Amino acid sequence: MTNPASAAPPGPLFPAPRDDLCLDFANTRYWRGSDPATETLHSALDLLDWSAASGGIDPAMVADLRARWARRPDEAMPVFGWAMAVREAIYGTFAAVAGGDDPDPADLAALNEALRTTPSRSALEWIDDRFAWRVAPLAGVDALLVPVLWAAGDLLAGSRVERVRRCANDRCGWLFLDDSKSANRRWCSMSQCGNRAKAHRHYAKRRQAEG
Repeated sequence: MTNPASAAPPGPLFPAPRDDLCLDFANTRYWRGSDPATETLHSALDLLDWSAASGGIDPAMVADLRARWARRPDEAMPVFGWAMAVREAIYGTFAAVAGGDDPDPADLAALNEALRTTPSRSALEWIDDRFAWRVAPLAGVDALLVPVLWAAGDLLAGSRVERVRRCANDRCGWLFLDDSKSANRRWCSMSQCGNRAKAHRHYAKRRQAEG
């Protein structure tokens, strides 16, 4: 009997991404309700650093892109611009879903356009005591957001989309998965936004009482 792995098409291996990886990517810009928002990705090299740290991309692929873009920074700029546009489409779509609203058609169209650049997941391979997707060969640039886009599509189409939340602090806007038993978590972090909201309400009540 033929080993299924031997029939797999040649190309890179991608472990299944965490379903909240797409939210992590969207949150690389945060405090979105503040002026200005806090941006963590300022260049293509920052994007590569984030991709490497996320664990979804082969480190060798990241290293190759880093060397390539060091030689040809003009090539990196449009890729970075595309990635940031994808990030905003992901954020807009999930923020709408978290708020119980229909997604903006423009955001959904941009996300679908990006998803069309991802490879077909048609072959699994067992390696290092885990399964991973073996896909057709890709250019490094084409592979850069594959895990993020897969995660976005899988989360939106799956049952856990009902657990997506947007921080109740309007100045924050952080996206997260609510895995609490009661499924009523409101804050990205109780120690940050939750306590700030409590302090603000306490201050407002005190001022009202004094007035």
